[in-house]
Amino acid sequence: MQKHRVIIIGGGPGGYETAIRLSQYGIDVAVLEGERIGGICLNWGCIPTKTLVKSAELFSEMKDSESFGLPAVEVNLDYSKVWDRKNKIVEQLVSGIEYLFRKRKIPVIKEFARSIRKEGDDYIISTDQAEYTADYIIVATGSGPRSLPGIEIDEQDILSSTGILKLDQLPKSLAVVGGGVIGCEFASIFASFGVEVQIIEFLPRIIALEDEEISKRLTMALKKAGIKIQTGVAVQSVTKTTEGMELSLSNESKLTVDKVLLSVGRTPSNNITWQGLELETDRGAIQINQLMQTNLPRVYAIGDVTAKLQLAHTASKQGLIAAADIKNKIENKQEHIEPLIYENIPRCTFTHPEIGSVGLTEQEARDKYGEILTGRFPFTANGKAMSMSNTFGFVKTIARADNQQLVGMHIIGPQAAELIAQGGILISMKANVSDLESIVFAHPTLSEALKEALEDLSGLSIHKI
Repeated sequence: MQKHRVIIIGGGPGGYETAIRLSQYGIDVAVLEGERIGGICLNWGCIPTKTLVKSAELFSEMKDSESFGLPAVEVNLDYSKVWDRKNKIVEQLVSGIEYLFRKRKIPVIKEFARSIRKEGDDYIISTDQAEYTADYIIVATGSGPRSLPGIEIDEQDILSSTGILKLDQLPKSLAVVGGGVIGCEFASIFASFGVEVQIIEFLPRIIALEDEEISKRLTMALKKAGIKIQTGVAVQSVTKTTEGMELSLSNESKLTVDKVLLSVGRTPSNNITWQGLELETDRGAIQINQLMQTNLPRVYAIGDVTAKLQLAHTASKQGLIAAADIKNKIENKQEHIEPLIYENIPRCTFTHPEIGSVGLTEQEARDKYGEILTGRFPFTANGKAMSMSNTFGFVKTIARADNQQLVGMHIIGPQAAELIAQGGILISMKANVSDLESIVFAHPTLSEALKEALEDLSGLSIHKI
């Protein structure tokens, strides 16, 4: 029976980064992963999706070449080549992670954990092939797509976010059920490639967890791109007919499309049997404290299975905290570990236009602090955005009125996902308006829009009309 000091169950971003960090600490670690290392994000999620985003963006720009002073060109899309590029990039990145594991001699056990029991001080993890012993366990099993009652994902006609990435040909039409981040990203991508797309969202607005102004502006952009959006509408059934997939909606209308993407959220993947052990969960999500510890001694959980904030970089940061705590315990130290503040984690939506946000929305800030300050600056007044012919959107900043501390930043527009890192740094450092006076933003850059929105908190934005 193989024994390791730490066994990580799941090789996604949280799992593999944690394994490498433990190895850097000199701690014996192995990863149990039935699929290839990288998990959903690298193999079937974040990375392949972003390769499609870039292809879609470039395809749109090529069709609009005249606006850049270039000759008009006829562009014909060969989606199979786009699909091949996606696969090559994924293969290159996964191979890179596998190389890091070989270099560090971190074992990857290509099996799925089925059950866990405790014998004395040891945890015994059983798979279909063998048993493994560990002093510490980190559960990083991720999440899976949620379905709707009576509507089952078959990955043929009713697709999850994983299944839609396996399509090597574009459908003529696509219904996206769910207008959250995943649904809007795929709607934006496929509409850019010429697919007829419609979003059906049960809630009153799409990307409902984002600031309301951002949601409204994205709705405007997606509609301008030809995407039909129905909000406040539920899908009651999906039936396969000779003409395609027929959706019956709660507003008594029907919709027929070639394919359906079901993107109504993700549910924690927590299918391990805990023999004689009572692991504390809430609706399938493993409960953890600030150090990612579960209620069981020396058992940690990170990533989507904790349902804290289902983002790859959340899982990675949780894993680094767990690794630091395990190091403290093994070395019998009490070194301080900075707690993770989930609302300070940047959130990105790779639609066209992009969205980046961090901290509180305007409504959340009002509910928490009462009186607040808001600043705004449009990309239409930013020189770099104008030179890129990409001026749709704005930057919004939110600060407390009592001490002028920055508590929220929301961006919709060019390279928002890159720009939001600056907001994340400022909010994590608890910067206030006076602290920002010493920061110089380079010219001409998109980041100057952040500067102006921050200055607008004091009514001092120079270029705001």
